[in-house]
Amino acid sequence: MRSGSAFAKLLEQLVGGLLLFAVAWLTFWFAGVNPRESGVAFAAIGVAAVLWGVRIWAEPSHRFLLPPVTWAVAAFFLYAAWRSHRAPVPYWALQEVFLIAVCALTFFISLHNLHRQETAGWVVNGLLATGLLVAAYATVQCVQNSQKVLWATQPALYYKRFGGTFVNPNHLAAFLTLLSPLALSQALLGRGGAVPRIVAGYAALMMLGGIAVTMSRGGWLGAAAAVATFSLWLLRRPQNRIPMAALMAVLCLGTVTFLSQSEKARARIDSLTASGKKDSGLFRAWIWKPALRMWSDHRLEGVGPGQFDTRFPAYRTPTTPLSPQHVHNEYLEVLVEYGAVGAGIVGMGLAAFGYGLYRTSRHVERGSSDLGVKQSNRTAFFAGGVAGLTGLAVHCFLDFNLHIPAVAVAASIVAGILVSNTRFATERFWIRAHLPLRLVVTGALGGMLLWMVPFGWTAAREDFRLQRAQARPVVDDRFFEELGKAAELAPGNPATAHWYGEEKRRLSWQGNPGWESQAKEALVWFERASRLDPFNARTRVSMGLCHQWLEDLKSASAEFEAALRLGPNDVPVLNAMAWHLIVRGDLARARPMVEQSLAINPWDNWEARFYAERLKTTTR
Repeated sequence: MRSGSAFAKLLEQLVGGLLLFAVAWLTFWFAGVNPRESGVAFAAIGVAAVLWGVRIWAEPSHRFLLPPVTWAVAAFFLYAAWRSHRAPVPYWALQEVFLIAVCALTFFISLHNLHRQETAGWVVNGLLATGLLVAAYATVQCVQNSQKVLWATQPALYYKRFGGTFVNPNHLAAFLTLLSPLALSQALLGRGGAVPRIVAGYAALMMLGGIAVTMSRGGWLGAAAAVATFSLWLLRRPQNRIPMAALMAVLCLGTVTFLSQSEKARARIDSLTASGKKDSGLFRAWIWKPALRMWSDHRLEGVGPGQFDTRFPAYRTPTTPLSPQHVHNEYLEVLVEYGAVGAGIVGMGLAAFGYGLYRTSRHVERGSSDLGVKQSNRTAFFAGGVAGLTGLAVHCFLDFNLHIPAVAVAASIVAGILVSNTRFATERFWIRAHLPLRLVVTGALGGMLLWMVPFGWTAAREDFRLQRAQARPVVDDRFFEELGKAAELAPGNPATAHWYGEEKRRLSWQGNPGWESQAKEALVWFERASRLDPFNARTRVSMGLCHQWLEDLKSASAEFEAALRLGPNDVPVLNAMAWHLIVRGDLARARPMVEQSLAINPWDNWEARFYAERLKTTTR
């Protein structure tokens, strides 16, 4: 029995190490947004799941903790998996469900393997070290005014905003908002000597500074909510009021100094409600309005997992010039993609999670000290974790943070450890691992891994081929070979088919020998892309351009009209339609198209400006 317990403890330590490695890997590899890089972290989570399965059988006293929130997590995953098979574009749906599966698996692994204070403690410290390093990197970027993210160049969209290794500064702000209260709580409530607490305090201030230099207004709001939540916890204990007052003074002084020294920060605040600016805070409201219209057409089950962006062009308003990819509001995106059923499951899960934390809070706090003086790591993690998740929840009203693997996996770990504290409040949800239950859980783990491992491996190989194609200096036979292999690996990806066809169309337009066969080959790929994603207006535009080049004007007009129906307020569609009408000599109809295009995007819409000048010249 003793050796078995030692073996189970070793498995527990290995599981914690693998989960920590996964978060660190995702964090320092561009937040894990590319399948090839994130695959290493997801593989680590898969190995952790296998070790948990071994532990289930190696530890005779193993028990399962299944409070109500765990049933909501499982129900939402099953519902998402079921909806993915009925989605209009299955490829995007499966990508979404795979990330949900990773997060659900991480949550359950953390819940059942990181509940001991010793293991949870060093895993949390590892998360804080990760947050400290990435925040320090963002600060260095700010001091040096660097536009480099590791070896890549930062997109011009984020000029003078610094996201560390996350590229998108908003997502770094979300990651640090989750972790900074944990560092604050370790500094003010944690048990240990002066040095560890000073280091934790330094990490907290560095992470708050990292949030500041992201210039993320949603990140600032989320961080304020996290600090406020943590402050309310501390103010319940009189001995913490003086340290809390000192902390608030430091934060207020730092905020005033930062705003007085940063012109970019002041500009971001000034443009919060400004119209006619790309970085206006109204941008999200411009997305939310068509998103609500989309939900109103699919109230019960939603449009399907991962389907928002592909369905968006039909609902795009004239005030939304960009392709948003996501709703920029996690709660509204759940409603749009999963309908009232999915939102109801999530709502019940959040309610169960909140109620469980409320019941647990009294027991965690009461057991944390003798005579109200003794510090406790258990209390520190609970207070910091609740504050961090609260800040992240607030930020999720303004962004799609949980679609970023680094943020989602870290939040799943923190949530799993927090829910494990339910055992301090009640023994009601502890269930002994009898043989039937062991078989069911092992079967569920095995089933998930049997689906996830091949899916993740294929996605990583596909991404590898796509990146090799993108890295080619010229569009040559090797380029098309790489794209073709990517299409073989993932035949359901409409983006790959569109990309292949578009590059063939561009070659055809050069008019070199063989241009006609190139145009016809492009049409084959565009038709494939259109079958895989029937809502993509830009694929229809490309098909129209091919037909026009082949002098099939009737087919070209039909494709352009179809594109306009699918994306009536899509700038590239309007510009292509205007070009088609100008070539045909229908200037009267082309003119309002150009005017509409310029009204939607007056900033860098050079194509529409060229057509407008041409129309003026023609009129004269």
